[in-house]
Amino acid sequence: MKKFTVDTHGHHLEIEASLWNGRERITYDGQVVSDKRSYLFVSPHIFTVAEDGADAVYELNVLSGVFRIGFVVRRNGIAMATSS
Repeated sequence: MKKFTVDTHGHHLEIEASLWNGRERITYDGQVVSDKRSYLFVSPHIFTVAEDGADAVYELNVLSGVFRIGFVVRRNGIAMATSS
């Protein structure tokens, strides 16, 4: 499984994805917020969390190719992080 970490607004995101079994798991500050299997080239994960007294909507796309996995993270519609 490939694992990525992203720190955003004082919080910690972990993205785990596997090309072999399609498993994708997203954790936010150690709490699982999305867990599924997908064999799509772009797999969306959307979740809402409370940050500093307001809701923050995260849209995370796991990108997969033949031999490569990547991601794009958006917070409230603004891109926060991407893999290279």
